Amino acid sequence: MVAITTTQTATEPLERKLASLSLEPQFTGTDSLSKSEKVPLPKWQKPPVTQETDIEWADILTVDLSLYDTDRPALVDTVRTALQRDGFFYVVGHGIPQDTLDRQFDIGQHTFDGVPQVEKEKHRALIKENGSFMGYKLPNFWEIKDGVRDRIEHYNFYQNNFDPITRHPAPLRPYVEETKAFLAETRTKVLRRILHLIDAVLELPDGYLWALHETPEGKRGDDLLRYMLYSPLTAAEKVVTNGVMLNGHTDFNSISTLVSQPVTALQVLMPDDKWRYVKHRDGALVINIGDQLSFMSGGILKGTMHRVITPPADQMSFRRLGVFHFAHFVSGIPIALAPSRKVQEEGRVIFEGEVPTTDEWETARVRNYGTAEFIKGEEYDIEIINGVKLRHYH
Repeated sequence: MVAITTTQTATEPLERKLASLSLEPQFTGTDSLSKSEKVPLPKWQKPPVTQETDIEWADILTVDLSLYDTDRPALVDTVRTALQRDGFFYVVGHGIPQDTLDRQFDIGQHTFDGVPQVEKEKHRALIKENGSFMGYKLPNFWEIKDGVRDRIEHYNFYQNNFDPITRHPAPLRPYVEETKAFLAETRTKVLRRILHLIDAVLELPDGYLWALHETPEGKRGDDLLRYMLYSPLTAAEKVVTNGVMLNGHTDFNSISTLVSQPVTALQVLMPDDKWRYVKHRDGALVINIGDQLSFMSGGILKGTMHRVITPPADQMSFRRLGVFHFAHFVSGIPIALAPSRKVQEEGRVIFEGEVPTTDEWETARVRNYGTAEFIKGEEYDIEIINGVKLRHYH
């Protein structure tokens, strides 16, 4: 495991430490492109929110990070309830300006509409070959149900592999610096604070989980920044899949962050075993727990089962554009129980045999998702990795 050191003191609020951190990415030599090479991007036209009234919304709690230095115990209580109940919560008061969030949707739209298909093919992610999402995941790669394939496209930047600039399609290169800076800002203003709150929930030393994402020596997990585009299913496809566009699953990583957007399609499987929609909130982030952090907590923290389904009738024609941050532990860390008395006493052992490392788990899940042969079931299929049964809901 990684050695843990705590740098924050009681008299030095994290806000002050954040203000001293530079979020500007460092490019040198031929890895950088001058700002003059940028061209104005078409603005993302935010779809109107649904006016449907018969939607069952998920009761998701809210964490206001503007209270981080003044009322942290209350935030810890909220995170504890959310992550033990349904694994999802909103984050507001995070300090990322709305125009910064909107700009990410402009770049995301350009990632799909401004890059020729031949360039996308050249930068295809080697998902099945290497278990990696780096580059473009192209449509029709995953099976949803009974031969119907997905209409999902995404482009993935990995934190430790932004450079060299030539690894990205030429139309994206002028904007890579902005994407890199946004990822850094999200890690600093959101991920790090949330991990400190979860330390308290699990009764771990303050800073423990952050040090598993970025060690005191500067080694970082290979976080993923994703732009993702869902195009509507055809009428015939919707009949086969019951409107499902992305099957129900848990995320593979530690913590996932979604920038809230208006197209109502994300559903969460709530504790009463009913799927409910996640309601859009302007400027909010939506956070959930992935497999690896859930496993390290011994199941105390709930890995969130979620899916994407066809939007309500008044939004059905819209494409759903998403901006995501998938945080990753440092590679090579065994996904064993965290060393706190709470986890050791209240959690359960997840892996009876060999314990996989963080990167082994990620690679296996990326490689298998939507392509491997699972144990078929009426409501969901079963995938088994290292003895753990994973559900894939239809």
